[in-house]
Amino acid sequence: MARTKLQKILIIGSGPNVIGVDTELEAATLQTIEELHQVGKDVTFVTNNANSIIGDYLDIAHFLVSDLDANALIAILRKYEFDAIIPTLGGAPVFQVLHQLDEAGIFDQLNVRLLGVSLRTIANTQNPESLNRVLKNIHEPYIPTNILNDTDKVLKFVHRIGYPVIVKPIAAISSSNRMRCENEHQLRQMLASAFRISTTHQVAVEKSIVGFKEIEMTLIRDNENTRMLVCAAEDFNPVGVHAGDSVVFTPTQTLTDQEFQAIRTSALRIVQEFKIRGICHIQFALNTSTGNYFVTRVNPYFDRTTAFAARSTGYPVALVCTQISFGRNLRNIKIPGLKQHDSLALIEPTLDHVAVRFPTFSFASFANANQELNTRMKSTGAVIAFGRSTEETLLKAIRSVDSATTSEQAALDESRLNEGQLINVLVHPTAGEVFYLLEAIRRGYQVEELAELTKIDAFYFYKLIHIVQIEKDLRKNPFDIAILQNAKYYGYGDSQIARLWKCSNKKVREFRHANQIEPTFKGIEPTAGEFPYNNRSYYTTFETENEAQISERPKVFILGTANNQVGTNAAADYVTVHTIQTCQKLGYETILINNNPGAISILPRLADKLYLEPLTVENCLNIINSEQPDFVIAQGKWQIVTDLSKAGVNITQLPLSRTSRAENVDSHYLVVGEKLGDDERNLGCFQTASDASLRFPSQADPEISNKIKRISQSELRKQTDGIYQIMFKQEGSHLIVTGTIPLAIQDIPFMTVALNYDLVEDVVKMMLGQTENSKKVEPPVGEGQLKLDHIFPYEQLQIEKPQNPPFSLAIGAKITKI
Repeated sequence: MARTKLQKILIIGSGPNVIGVDTELEAATLQTIEELHQVGKDVTFVTNNANSIIGDYLDIAHFLVSDLDANALIAILRKYEFDAIIPTLGGAPVFQVLHQLDEAGIFDQLNVRLLGVSLRTIANTQNPESLNRVLKNIHEPYIPTNILNDTDKVLKFVHRIGYPVIVKPIAAISSSNRMRCENEHQLRQMLASAFRISTTHQVAVEKSIVGFKEIEMTLIRDNENTRMLVCAAEDFNPVGVHAGDSVVFTPTQTLTDQEFQAIRTSALRIVQEFKIRGICHIQFALNTSTGNYFVTRVNPYFDRTTAFAARSTGYPVALVCTQISFGRNLRNIKIPGLKQHDSLALIEPTLDHVAVRFPTFSFASFANANQELNTRMKSTGAVIAFGRSTEETLLKAIRSVDSATTSEQAALDESRLNEGQLINVLVHPTAGEVFYLLEAIRRGYQVEELAELTKIDAFYFYKLIHIVQIEKDLRKNPFDIAILQNAKYYGYGDSQIARLWKCSNKKVREFRHANQIEPTFKGIEPTAGEFPYNNRSYYTTFETENEAQISERPKVFILGTANNQVGTNAAADYVTVHTIQTCQKLGYETILINNNPGAISILPRLADKLYLEPLTVENCLNIINSEQPDFVIAQGKWQIVTDLSKAGVNITQLPLSRTSRAENVDSHYLVVGEKLGDDERNLGCFQTASDASLRFPSQADPEISNKIKRISQSELRKQTDGIYQIMFKQEGSHLIVTGTIPLAIQDIPFMTVALNYDLVEDVVKMMLGQTENSKKVEPPVGEGQLKLDHIFPYEQLQIEKPQNPPFSLAIGAKITKI
């Protein structure tokens, strides 16, 4: 019997964080679950991501820890009898698994529906040959692609079309990217890898369009075939550099109206043809010489670009798409915050600002990695910046990369390169490319030759020339009010100006204050001020009108963790979310500064007020001076905390380790213990391994467990209030304490799930002096055993993985139920 009402819904997660998957899918999932709960749906989420925040919003029966392969999902579908699956929140790997489930006939057997996208659409968008066939039927231009299963056939085809070519494995068993091959030697190498990871032993081969301009469109379609463009974005780099490694601007900066309208019309036609209900991200390659374009990718699921679209426009993409999934339409969906507008969600966002997504890299931690940018994504994170001009947004993005990681952005010291070396990094784009381009302009390279060398649109070089001209004006005219005013308007930070003036940041700040050169706060919302809007998200710029409303409530200002990096990565954002929630429970207005476009913590309905700004001393002081918070909270001690303290800010540092568990400490057990006043208690004991994995419970025998408990309580008495990790090495029946450190951020999400206990809440309450309602009983423990394994980016960066890699270089973590 057909099910007439979709009540029990399964959401399949994206798995552990890797290069290409930050926390943007979890952010979209969280919003989706909240909307589904609003209409009474029974939602279950399945994941093996140890850093998942979703378990906080579902009870233990609806948060499933499981592998995400076909066999595991079949068992879950049979056991729980779901009515429907939302497949658009787990990225491309989920689509590949769903294809396997379809081949096994599971959807027909169990009468399970997919919401938002059909199996036919999945097949047609994920297989290049099928995608091109559909595009051909609707007269949309595509790049001819051949699907081949033999090296000799590939070589014969490439001999006919010529190099360079792009190769991509079909139905890969792991995350894969399109690979560019310049010659036969590269091609043979790529084919060996591509055939190995293709479940069908097939590859797609196509003529390269490297050098074309890359345009990205994010659209929504509802059940009535109403379609709208949410965001049009333009990549700074041409095709040939992975879009995740390119600087990306919205609105588009260089398209003519004719080019924009042609691509927009094409995108609207494509979402109609594929009958998508909800989100779709489409990529185009534009030949600026002829005005012709090609459709290169159709992604009917949430990804980093849809997250950027939502953050840059203020349009609640996930909220709207969720309501579409259960039958509502754009004309009757309300947008939170939007007032006095009849068409509700049916409003294409209009921007009165420029937004940029700027990639960040971790090459300083992986010295052997090839830092040249190509079709394989290498950035481990990104920042987002807002401003009134291209220059302002770009400069804010550059200074979002704090002093501790600046060296990771540029592979080389650009000022010391000889001309040959500089030309090489211009022709072959490398991490930190913007720094090299600025250096080339300082050396007098002309726009025409730079555009020819890099294939980057000349428009951007004129913007970079303007930035360098302001730099020269500042250098030549220290403490000139007019020049300072101009520099601030176009995005120069106090620290950048201080370096040019050869003085302290404080002196620049004091001079600026004395001459009334102060920032204003502007709201980020989808109507460009056309309609009244209750704003909660802001950016700073140097204009006159201030749009931020300051309340009289007690406030806490929370420092977010900015771009995703190896080590703390998603776990740090997890801690930020818990900090926000705890402060709200305690009655504080929460004010967050963060600029990671994929972060869960920047969701518009989480913190009471959000500033999407670089985490610099200048920006933090601007907000602190305006908001006058009662507390400023940071996760442990890091560079911005030190700098703010020097600037006179009283910071409440959560006693957490921002690095990791002590990596060189030999241990067999790890106790999590809490010290509060005269009370010490063990929260749980984990088993450690040489590969840095953790298991819970520890499986220690009763005698050892009792010793561990007694010794750990003795160790806790030596500490100040907080939660600690005490590590033990066992030698026969003897136990040796090998280290006691504050709770490591990297382990907190897994430990919270394993212990079923909010560790961050306790720490925050301790630091704010509000522990009277803290729990005093032993935390409940779930059934079964859980294991944590770290995920490293060595394979994605194409470098050999060490035998025992330092887990401070992990980019994600996997949780397994044993």
